[in-house]
Amino acid sequence: MKKLKIFFILSISILSSCNEDESEINYANLGANIVLNTATISNLDENHTMEFSIITAEDVTVSDMQLTRGTTTVNASIIGEKATFNSSILGTLNGQEEDGVNVNAVTTLSNGNPYSKDFTIKITKAISLEKGLDAIVYNSTVGDTLTFKTSTKSATIDNVSLEWKKGKAGTYASTTPLGSNLNVEGDEIIFLNFTDASYGYNLAVKDTLYYRFIAKSGSLTDSLETYMPIISQTFATSNKVTLSSDLTKNKLNLSTATFYTDTNTEDGEIKFKNNSGFEKEGTTDIDFVKVGDLSTESNYYNTVDKLYAEKDLLVAKRLYDAGTKLTEVSDTANGDLYIYKITRIVTEEGKPDTNVTTYGMIKIADIITTNGGTSLTEISIEFGEAEIKQ
Repeated sequence: MKKLKIFFILSISILSSCNEDESEINYANLGANIVLNTATISNLDENHTMEFSIITAEDVTVSDMQLTRGTTTVNASIIGEKATFNSSILGTLNGQEEDGVNVNAVTTLSNGNPYSKDFTIKITKAISLEKGLDAIVYNSTVGDTLTFKTSTKSATIDNVSLEWKKGKAGTYASTTPLGSNLNVEGDEIIFLNFTDASYGYNLAVKDTLYYRFIAKSGSLTDSLETYMPIISQTFATSNKVTLSSDLTKNKLNLSTATFYTDTNTEDGEIKFKNNSGFEKEGTTDIDFVKVGDLSTESNYYNTVDKLYAEKDLLVAKRLYDAGTKLTEVSDTANGDLYIYKITRIVTEEGKPDTNVTTYGMIKIADIITTNGGTSLTEISIEFGEAEIKQ
């Protein structure tokens, strides 16, 4: 056994609980302590060798150690400064991840002192997500990556399979999104250009993809469920501004939400147009499509208010492609919605110029005309845009 000189005995107490109070056992006074080295195992480690370290004072030895879990008691094997037992005493580990498993150790000391100590062994899942996904973006060229990993103390994982279903009420079925078996140590699934045709799932925007990973070790299994809503491409932020007939601020740059004077011919992208509209400014590569009747669209987009609230740019692009292109709108009304497409030249030092195309929405709110010597019309609008990654 590991021997401690008298002036080291006080240090034994640090190996006991850091939350000791006066009612708890002082292991330094007992002349011995045991420390559980294997404090964590996975829920598949039902046949793992658990280990204690034995620490004693100079004149104390440990001759026996019994471990009890519920109604089951086993003798630990003591060799030198270590004691071992098999995790089978802990019973079924799957389902014990939240509270862990409690075990009691009773040790026979040569000095005759009674020794009993309780331990809680933490149980972890053998399979877990290393990188989860809040959502999958529909038909995006920017990949969304889901990564899982497996980890056990000694249990061998034979294979990891994957199942999928549509929505919470769906029925799980086998799937191989990588086209081959998953690596048992861990793997990643990249959702790229995800559409209703991907993997045969037939999932559209607003659907939810459920995945269930199953790790198998002999007759034991651990499973992990995760779900990912399918979302559209949208613009993250919007701007509320007032487009005015006032020539000191009648031009608007949509990318910066900045107003310019009528004499500025460089920075504006749209400008106010009589009587209560807007038009492209100068050579800006922009045009507009007015959104019409949406009653035949899904419930998510059957009004302009719903469409703008969802900010679904994929639907917006479809409406734009099918609509009549305009470069000017003379009269607007509260509640009108326009889809626009704009292409800008992006200049970056050391790199060639590139053309970047974005799609956006302009929603018309209040239109106010005042006559105080000079007629002034102001159109409240809300707008936003983003590049569609297709």
